[in-house]
Amino acid sequence: MNFNIYLNGDRIRRNPIKPMANLKDRLPENVLGAFFVDSSCIDCDLCRETAPAFFRRQDDSGFSIVYRQPVTPEEIELADEARLGCPTESIGRDDAAGPMA
Repeated sequence: MNFNIYLNGDRIRRNPIKPMANLKDRLPENVLGAFFVDSSCIDCDLCRETAPAFFRRQDDSGFSIVYRQPVTPEEIELADEARLGCPTESIGRDDAAGPMA
């Protein structure tokens, strides 16, 4: 997917958009499970404010990590809200990782 940047009506650049968090760049500090944060995290704190029960700051790396996987439908919805709100799309959801627990 691509997007265009316009300045005063003129297209000035075409760049790829990062479509989602990269599983290959998953931070090792994340607990195992479907939700994860990758190394593109900018430590903006949005996920920690949205879903503090699942995300916290890893002080050594300076990134947010998933420290507890959501289990209930309500928890999954809250973690998804944080994922969808992430400005750098650094939060991923790999449902192939198995049950969210």
